[in-house]
This record gives sequence, C-alpha cells and structure tokens, in this order.
Amino acid sequence: MKAFAYIRPQSAEAAAAALADNDGALIKANGIDLLDRMKERVDEPNALVGLVDVEAFDSIEVEEDGGIRIGAGATLAQLAASQVVERFLPSLAYAAGHAASPQLRTRATVGGNLGQHTRCGYYRHKSFPCLKRGGDHCPVLKPGGVQDTAAIFGNGTCASASPSSLAPVFGSLDAVLTVRRGEATREVPFAEAWAEPKAGWASDLVFDREDLIESVHIPARAEPQRLGYEEVRQKAAFDWPLTACGVRLVAEGNTVKEARVWLGSVAPTPLRSEAAEKVLVGKSFTEARARAAGEAAVTGASPLPGNTYKVQLTKVVVRRALMQAWGRS
Repeated sequence: MKAFAYIRPQSAEAAAAALADNDGALIKANGIDLLDRMKERVDEPNALVGLVDVEAFDSIEVEEDGGIRIGAGATLAQLAASQVVERFLPSLAYAAGHAASPQLRTRATVGGNLGQHTRCGYYRHKSFPCLKRGGDHCPVLKPGGVQDTAAIFGNGTCASASPSSLAPVFGSLDAVLTVRRGEATREVPFAEAWAEPKAGWASDLVFDREDLIESVHIPARAEPQRLGYEEVRQKAAFDWPLTACGVRLVAEGNTVKEARVWLGSVAPTPLRSEAAEKVLVGKSFTEARARAAGEAAVTGASPLPGNTYKVQLTKVVVRRALMQAWGRS
C-alpha cells in the first residue's frame, strides 16, 4: 500500500474543503471497500479524508414533514437496529440487517455501501485489463472471461454488476441524495446519481472526487405503502447479492395504485423495472400477478453464456419481494 496523509475533519464543510485542497485525496468513512482497493494498488491516493469525526454524520431522524433523513455515515447495523427505520422503512432495515456479516455491518456505512466499486475480479486486480480502470475492453466479455456474477442488462460495453444491497431499496423509495461540494450542497434524485460504464470511470456514481454524499432523504408519503426486499447470493454471509429487488406498493383495497420495482446486481448500475411496474399498476394483486411481474422484469435481459441462470433468479427475487411487501400492511 502506498503511503498517504490522513486528514480528520470535524465537519462536512471541512471534509469538502480537504477534498478540494488535496489533489488526489479520497473519502474514507470506515474503509471497508477503499482499503481493499488500496492494498491491491487499484487506488493509490496521496491523502485520505476520514469522516469518523464529522458531527451528526450518522444521524437517523424523522423530519417535520414526515420524511426520513439518514446520514451517509450511519452504519448498516444502525439501520437494522433503528426503530425509526424498522417502523417506517422495513425493507431498508431488512436489507441492511442481512448484508455482509455482523462484524462488517458494524463498520460499513450507508455512503460506503452506495459508493463501493464493482466487485468484479478483473477490476479488483491490477494485473488484469479493465475498462473501468482505463483499459480498452472489458475482459468479462472476451472468450474465456469469468461471467457468473456479471450483469445481465446493459452489459455491451462493461459487464460489471452493481454491488450495493441498499441501492434497490433506496430506488424503490424514490430517495434523494444530499451531495456537498465545497460550501454548496445540492439535492440529487436517486435515479440520476448513477453513471453508465465508460473507460477510466471507476465509480458507479456520477459524482466527482470532490463530491461528498452527506445524507439520503426518504420523502414523506400521505398514503400507506407496502415495502419489500429480497436477494439471492452464493453464501449466507459475507457475500454480495447475485440479484436483488426492492419494491414499494401503494394499494387501494386489493388494487395496486402505484408500484416501484428496482433491481440490483444485474446491471452496471441499479435498474428500475418499469416493465414489471406496468404489470402491477391498476390490477388486483395476486401471487400470479407477482409472478407475471417477475417475468416482465427480465424483459430486455442479455445474459452472457456464463450467467444465464441469473435471469431465473431475478424472476424469483421480484416475485418474493412483491409477496413480502403485500404481506405487510
């Protein structure tokens, strides 16, 4: 690992200033992902801007209008244990409480989970070529490439799969990110926060190095909502989803008035499935309808020879997430 300076600001404003003042500096929350990349020399920053001392960076609070604001420094363990999250956002509590392992959940943060880089082995090892690291091609797409965990949507240029387990839940909740650069902050709708793969752009997010995610805001809802999350992974603990789904339903009686279906780990970025939503909205909810939504969710999928199994897994997680949501009143 290359030597680096470590800066510990006390506020978000000071952290943003440190990023601007130190060329090549990177943000470090608790470093679950970043330190791994530094050990492999995939990232070699001159300085790290630590966020552990930033005041109220891990807060979880209900706002006056009923919305919920979650600090980017809140850990997955805090989310899973929060009475506010469990009461109002049970799918988020469930996703956070089942991610990684108990030890990692006490350290991994909301911002880190959203901002982690792809888990693709070619990206993670500097000896391999990789489009995201500036190479001229994605080795996953070449003959003999390892494809089992790769994307089944949007994989024509880069087949990396978005690793965040919280992302499909935040997508289903129409979350808004508060992002700071210098002294200014801006609100970024969740759907606009993601960048399609291109050569030399390592992150899945659109934000530049000097941007700092401060918090995630979940808007208040006037009508009751039903929330669900489901994922499938290779191991029960300390693993990333092979496919995941976060859903939000608003119903009138047995009829679905509004639906959000977001997929994770099947494309280079989190993916909203409007095809699945169309199957649900305006229709009576049944298990057969949930199954049909799962079938619709894989419309347009382009699996590679090594990961065709993920198509069926995606159908299953969509159906299960919907059934889980419908079972909650």
